[in-house]
Amino acid sequence: MVPTIYVLDDDVVYAKLLAANLGSPGRVRTRVFERPDDLLAHHAEEPADAVITDLVMPDLNGVDVTRRLRRTDPHLPIFVLTGHGDIATAIDALKAGATEYLSKPVNIDELMTLLTRALAARPLVEAGASLEQARGKQFSIKAILGEHPKVEAVRAFVRTMAAIPRPTVLLLGESGTGKNLVARAIHYSSPHSAGRFIEINCSALPASLLEAELFGYKKGAFTDAREAKRGLIEVADGGTLFLDEIAELSPELQAKLLNVLESRRFRRLGATEEMEVALRLVTATNRNLEELVQTGRFRSDLYYRVSVAAMSLPPLREIKSDIPLLAGHFRQLFAQEFKKKVDRIDDPALEMLPTWDWPGNVRELRNVVERAMIFTDGPVLKRSDFPPLGQRDPVPARPRDTKTFGLPKGLTLVDAEREYIRLTLEATDGDIQRTAELLGISRKNLWEKRKKYGLLPSPSDAESNS
Repeated sequence: MVPTIYVLDDDVVYAKLLAANLGSPGRVRTRVFERPDDLLAHHAEEPADAVITDLVMPDLNGVDVTRRLRRTDPHLPIFVLTGHGDIATAIDALKAGATEYLSKPVNIDELMTLLTRALAARPLVEAGASLEQARGKQFSIKAILGEHPKVEAVRAFVRTMAAIPRPTVLLLGESGTGKNLVARAIHYSSPHSAGRFIEINCSALPASLLEAELFGYKKGAFTDAREAKRGLIEVADGGTLFLDEIAELSPELQAKLLNVLESRRFRRLGATEEMEVALRLVTATNRNLEELVQTGRFRSDLYYRVSVAAMSLPPLREIKSDIPLLAGHFRQLFAQEFKKKVDRIDDPALEMLPTWDWPGNVRELRNVVERAMIFTDGPVLKRSDFPPLGQRDPVPARPRDTKTFGLPKGLTLVDAEREYIRLTLEATDGDIQRTAELLGISRKNLWEKRKKYGLLPSPSDAESNS
């Protein structure tokens, strides 16, 4: 499609000359306007693909025209031209939303290069904006479902945190209670979230790799640093950084994170200059941080810093009255995903679901409904479609204070090592530092073995566990 470009200038001769130099009629379609009101009225009826406007005009100047166009078309390429160029007017034009600011006489080749680039990028920018809008709806406060007073308290907390520009938030609660969802809701519900939502699971990487991921590094900072890389702290500038499983941070990283929180500045690995960031930090854990502080495994000063605004998310067993609502939501979700016409869950099934204590919380409920939706073949989800809730895990629970692990005979040495690591992780409630100490290996070595044996959480598990 041939792009349409509007040219606005009170010097009509110059505007027509500029339009003629933009290219042949088959390459671009141009229209010249002398008055800003005429351009704005015509753009409302027949939107242009790009606008080139003069800065100084009798009625409205180019900055005011840019502001008016930007209100109705946030992704329109707008180029402001002036014969009286200075830094102040350039800043005003760019703040108003101008794509580029150029001085007269304009270099046509430069203008065409910038114009072509802006026209090519516009579909990508609009697609990205549509994706962000979809995410905003998916992770809005309305996505936190439930009518229980404890759930309403969580929604009220999200509204409060979203209204503050850069709060430091700590989310507490068992695995599967929705910490990841709440973190995203704070970000996407906030008018102060100009940047991206960035998340990382602190237990998924060894300390050395986690430090590089968070802070980035300069080229040559270490052996494999063949080029510079931005860290997640830098990428989250203007947005939200979500650190899940913060209790697993090594003591060294705890100290560096505390410094970032206090100064809002950091250095890439191998760099000397500091960089300043303005971000919202949301942390989460299913561990008792106060106990970790008392045992010396989590810095007290970092704990006081990250717990400025804390919220404990309720486990599902404490809000059982919301189970029918949540189950219905998951039924609708998987009916759409599996393309099945399942209109409702019958009463016996809805009465059965609250009888279970749901140790895996909302994540477990979601998985149970998903399994039932996979195997059902009728329009109604019945009790018989659900698994026997108390018998789904045939492995008997081990007492917490057991001193021994029972390994079956016939295991290879590799299988025995994998099972022993898994059992040790279970015994320490997933505490990476404690597990490494008990096994007599480093955190890095433990991470390598977990990766080798498939004991690292998958991305989907990490999100559900939050």
